[in-house]
Amino acid sequence: MDERIRNLMNERGHQHLFLTVDDPGLEPKLLDMMEKLVVEADSVRDGVARTLFRNLKVMARMGKFLEEAVQRAYPEFPLRSGVFSWEEYLPPLSENLIQLAERYDSSPAALAAVR
Repeated sequence: MDERIRNLMNERGHQHLFLTVDDPGLEPKLLDMMEKLVVEADSVRDGVARTLFRNLKVMARMGKFLEEAVQRAYPEFPLRSGVFSWEEYLPPLSENLIQLAERYDSSPAALAAVR
């Protein structure tokens, strides 16, 4: 019932897995979807991981934008200087998220930054 869920399904390319609670044909569609999930488990898992990783990078970019906005509004406010990787705008990543980064962001700079 939430537009964010529809957007995530679209972003992942899994529109066919989206159901609405008020659909009069919900029961047969739900059974069909559960069968599809069994068959497509690997691709769904991969789509979820890719979307999660992409959204982590979006959140990091928001941190960078916030830093820039603070600098514009308060030029005297001391900010760190230098070039930082996207991970440095997030809390420390768990081992699972580090593994996702290694899998989905194979640039040398990204891999060096997560270790």
